[in-house]
Amino acid sequence: MSKVHVRLPSRRDAAAWAYGLAGTAVIIFYLVTSSSARYMMGGLISGSVVGAILVGVTRNRPRSVLPWYLLAAGMAPYAAADAIWGLYQVRGVEVPFPGVADWLYLGSYLLFAAGLVTLARQQAGRLHWAGLLDAGIVTLGAGTLSWAFIIAPYLRSEMSAWPLAVTVAYPVTDLVLLSVAARLMLTTGTRTPSFLLCIGWLVILLAADGLYYGTLATGTTIPEDIAEVGWMVSSLLLGAAALHWSVARPPRLANDQERLPPQRLSILISLILMGPLIVLANVGGIRDQPVDVAVIVGMMAGLSLLLVLRVAFLARYAQSRAAALAASLQEQAELQKQLSHQATHDPLTGLANRALLNERLESALYRCSAASCAGLLMLDLDGFKDINDTLGHPAGDEVLVDVAGRLTGRVRDQDLVARLGGDEFALLVEGVDVSTLHAYTTRILDAFHDPFHLAHGDSVDVTTSIGARSISRPTAPAEVLRDADTALYRAKTAGKNQAAFFESPQQPP
Repeated sequence: MSKVHVRLPSRRDAAAWAYGLAGTAVIIFYLVTSSSARYMMGGLISGSVVGAILVGVTRNRPRSVLPWYLLAAGMAPYAAADAIWGLYQVRGVEVPFPGVADWLYLGSYLLFAAGLVTLARQQAGRLHWAGLLDAGIVTLGAGTLSWAFIIAPYLRSEMSAWPLAVTVAYPVTDLVLLSVAARLMLTTGTRTPSFLLCIGWLVILLAADGLYYGTLATGTTIPEDIAEVGWMVSSLLLGAAALHWSVARPPRLANDQERLPPQRLSILISLILMGPLIVLANVGGIRDQPVDVAVIVGMMAGLSLLLVLRVAFLARYAQSRAAALAASLQEQAELQKQLSHQATHDPLTGLANRALLNERLESALYRCSAASCAGLLMLDLDGFKDINDTLGHPAGDEVLVDVAGRLTGRVRDQDLVARLGGDEFALLVEGVDVSTLHAYTTRILDAFHDPFHLAHGDSVDVTTSIGARSISRPTAPAEVLRDADTALYRAKTAGKNQAAFFESPQQPP
């Protein structure tokens, strides 16, 4: 039988779990008891949230305590309003409306909004327009529902001005909270447990508010306990959010907020389509109310504009990603080109190295014929070791770089000049006969007539010995290299500063 592993809460989670379990016990008591004391349970839980936030801030030390103090300040009048409402229920007296409790509730919502805005600014950082546009679409979409099912029915009722204003203020403040919550949710990348508990508090609070005021506006009858339990659960989540250890670890901002995942796009489009569906379904006879239709059409226009702006941000994001990808590919190509160049060229002089010479030599020898000859010159500097021994290797490097420049300046662009290592160089030329090859050797020997001037002011005289090999038929590269090296040895032993051919030239130089 397979084992089932159950993750138990860690010691760091214990306070949040204990608080949640205690609150759950209070909610169960509220549901199962018939005592009038049950009406005080809402005030008990909301009041405990104030203490939970203060304890959580003291124990966990979040990066910024101001948002949590504002939330605690908002829960204080919220708990007082719950207590007032509960006392009226215990006495069996109708709660006056609008009354002190309503002012306390509305004041607490304003403090909630202030705390959430502060939390959003401090945790999400600078403004990100893509996330704000998404939050705006969510708010306007919810506003369309709130208008159709809550605000418009109340406006058509026979309520007097003052009670009507207070009644409408509830869904309006809910929309403000929803806007901030949407911004927090849509602009945050990595979300901590504390952050998710805080978002859960908002979602359940707004859902309970919407259910309660929506049913009152439409005359639908549902058990009052459903909304009350929702409010108590939401309060518990806020207290647990402050007590959870992860409140000290702020969530990370999403790096690519301009990106629009398919799921989010589907939700945004659904919200935009909500208005037309409400009008088509003629919810509550809304088509008979020109003002209501005008408001919904205006919200639809606003939603459409926000979606167009959001798509523009998405297009800019796609363009920037494409440009970044193109730059990355270009950088990769440049890097690959540099690596390829380093693999086939000498790092000091920039000339071809032995590997590239062998590659080009093999290709040239394959194409050689009596009508299209080629030639290979092997060069070795005379007396170069003395420069390194007397002036040092930096001076020797200066000479090698100067030699490379003099060699490349006396050959054609299509000819290959290579450094084989140390003071050894090679020259591969194609399409030349023996007499032209002699002319090459003469030009190269002339290139060493002038002294080499060093950076610190000294001048040195350097000559070279050349071994030449003319090629008029396909030949193995190793054979050509060996023959040219043999000719170079002959030039060295003959007195240096001269050229020797492996094969006697057919025409005088």
